[in-house]
Amino acid sequence: MTTGGRTQLGIDLDELRLLVGMSYRELARRTGCARSTLHDALTGRRFPRLDTVLAIARACGGDTTRWRLRWVAACKRSRTAHGADDVTTVDQTQLTGVL
Repeated sequence: MTTGGRTQLGIDLDELRLLVGMSYRELARRTGCARSTLHDALTGRRFPRLDTVLAIARACGGDTTRWRLRWVAACKRSRTAHGADDVTTVDQTQLTGVL
């Protein structure tokens, strides 16, 4: 489900990709992520895992600390909007060691 911070996070990551003029194919090569994973994350179809966000940021020359904080904020917004027990929220194991 794409709501609130999830969609905005994907949009902003895609803008970063476009700013550096990178195709999905090149981004996949540089990150080691599947093009379908990148497309789902950058279009907001699926909420990206933290490691995917950081790989995209690194490949595009972005600040990984900033992107980590943005990912955490998007997770928190999603949990607040949907309730902690909603199955559409981010898996708690993704937040372990991040917060």
